[in-house]
Amino acid sequence: MTKFKGIIYASLGAAFFGISSIIAGLLFNRCSIAPGWLVTTRMLFSGLLLLAWLAITKHNIFSVWSSVKSSLRIVAFGIFGVLFAQSSFLLSVYYGNAAIATILQSLGPSIIIIILAIKSKAIPRRLDIIAIFLSLIGVFLLVTNGNIGELSFSASALVWGLLSALGVCAYTLIPCPLIKEHSPLSLVAWALLIGGVISNFLHPVTNLPKNFDQTDLLLVSLIVVVGTLLAYSLYINSLKYTEPHIVGMLGMLEPVTAILISTLFLGVSFLGFQQLGIFVVFLSLFLINFPTKKNKKTKRKKYVLFFLILFENISYLWFNLCCSRNKVDTFSACFCCCLIVPNFPS
Repeated sequence: MTKFKGIIYASLGAAFFGISSIIAGLLFNRCSIAPGWLVTTRMLFSGLLLLAWLAITKHNIFSVWSSVKSSLRIVAFGIFGVLFAQSSFLLSVYYGNAAIATILQSLGPSIIIIILAIKSKAIPRRLDIIAIFLSLIGVFLLVTNGNIGELSFSASALVWGLLSALGVCAYTLIPCPLIKEHSPLSLVAWALLIGGVISNFLHPVTNLPKNFDQTDLLLVSLIVVVGTLLAYSLYINSLKYTEPHIVGMLGMLEPVTAILISTLFLGVSFLGFQQLGIFVVFLSLFLINFPTKKNKKTKRKKYVLFFLILFENISYLWFNLCCSRNKVDTFSACFCCCLIVPNFPS
């Protein structure tokens, strides 16, 4: 039951991240909102709210400032990690769409493997090497749709999406020494606040966009509360109840959520080779998070079975979607869920 709780937390956290990117895309299309202003608002208020909640629940939120070394690292985490990742990601959404941005950001784990391999002077696992090549092939197919001489979407969206993948690397690696000594949620809260304060100098939160109405305010509030505060809290707390590699695999629900919502409700469509590219990127993420210890052979078989069922049902839903003109019937979705959930490895 405890493990199932962790699975629910990780799934909801990843899905909320995906939904927040969709909402950001809606905001960019609704009014003349600048990505920089949204970054400032999102980070500043979510950081303040998260710190307030941690203080109310009696967490020591100031422990990270106990030494100069940790203080400098949390500042670097806020600026070069969270702020850089958030800014580049939202700019990718702005110039492209949420689905494209989340898929390009998914290159982050492959780049992390390369960085760690160079740092440790060790050769990555065979699965990781395969995953890196698959992620590159997948992004190539997504970007070109098999035609080398032409991009399938804006070059700006591609550049910012690739930079957001680098942001994921910085966001993941910079706080590693701090996580051993401090609460991960406290680190994220301070990083959000620091990044928000720095961003506020460039894009003041007081400079409201033109034609900003109550609907826009509601959408921004959803990004702050659901897409940032709840998403980070659920995703990080899931690590208390289940293994990191399971949480990493469930993180794939972020691009899946963004793709399904974009395709179902926003009229975004992908061509044949682009769909293949998306599938290949997902496969690379699965391989990166796949456990390979010998004493886990039985468990690996369960994971293989689960993800085969997962990908089979995602493919079925996609096929159903394409054949029914952007509509998936409720029975099909429920049927797939009934197959996927009971098969999650315990």
